[in-house]
Amino acid sequence: MVEVLIIGGGPAGLTAGIYCRMRKLSVLVVDAGRVGGQLLSVYADKPVHDWPGQAQVVANELADQLVAHARESGVEFAENEKVADLRRPGAGFEVVTHDALTREERVHPAASVIIAIGAGAFEPRRLRVKGEDGLSEDFLTYRMPEPARVAGRRVVVVGGGDSGLESAQAAHRAGASVTIVHTHAGFKGMEANLDVLDQMNIPRLLGTKVTELVVEDGALKAVMVETRGEPGTRRLDCDYLVVNIGAAVNLQAVQGWGVEVEGGHIQVDGGMQTSVPGIFACGDIVTYEGKHKLLITASSEGAVAANSAYGFVRKPARVTMKDLYR
Repeated sequence: MVEVLIIGGGPAGLTAGIYCRMRKLSVLVVDAGRVGGQLLSVYADKPVHDWPGQAQVVANELADQLVAHARESGVEFAENEKVADLRRPGAGFEVVTHDALTREERVHPAASVIIAIGAGAFEPRRLRVKGEDGLSEDFLTYRMPEPARVAGRRVVVVGGGDSGLESAQAAHRAGASVTIVHTHAGFKGMEANLDVLDQMNIPRLLGTKVTELVVEDGALKAVMVETRGEPGTRRLDCDYLVVNIGAAVNLQAVQGWGVEVEGGHIQVDGGMQTSVPGIFACGDIVTYEGKHKLLITASSEGAVAANSAYGFVRKPARVTMKDLYR
């Protein structure tokens, strides 16, 4: 039995693992894919500007650094194992997983659990318009576009948050002709991203929604858009579409574990404690008053969750930070 089992190997889960090892706790990180989280699976080539101490680092390089730190700390990993169930047989927990390739069932006993599934519980929101179904990744993505796929192409980015703005910048840098389409009258991204967008002179259509994708022989040719206050629809020639309009969450499994969910997120207190004693949570999947979804806060929450798990498992008279450095 490990003292702490962490579900999810993104920045929050990896930081939790590192801090657990600083407390000399035995820890296992279970991930449905490869550890590294969104930094690898979604934003691999994206420059990261908001990680303290590094003015700019590529996302996959930062992921590699976090994974290497965790490994050097003694964190154990179980990759390509999807969590199927979390049981409470009496003392402690049993996390049941299925191997992604063989479907073999494995059971991992643990004294405590940290849920750090982040985007793992989320599915990208779709436009739900004619022509969207069946398009391959050669013409459509719901993630950060790969430079090799968009170079020299006519790209439309749908979305006005930071993900959409950063996707537009990435496509522009790769040599694409880019247009942003956003349903609202203004963007929701950070000011720094808006400044870069202006510097690149990327065209944008605000108050506009995509109504249809024009597909011929399986290839995207254009998107039809409708702008508020203007009659009818118009055609935008396009051979690659990026959709960054948020994500939908499915937490039925988590609710089945008895964990309280609020508004599609796991409710935690200031110690990252969920409604179930011994189960903690951190990262994009959690909510609490004053929550901000940032890379740095995800890692901060991982550290807090680890220290809370330490208090739960070891039950020291006091949890002090000086114990970390003995």
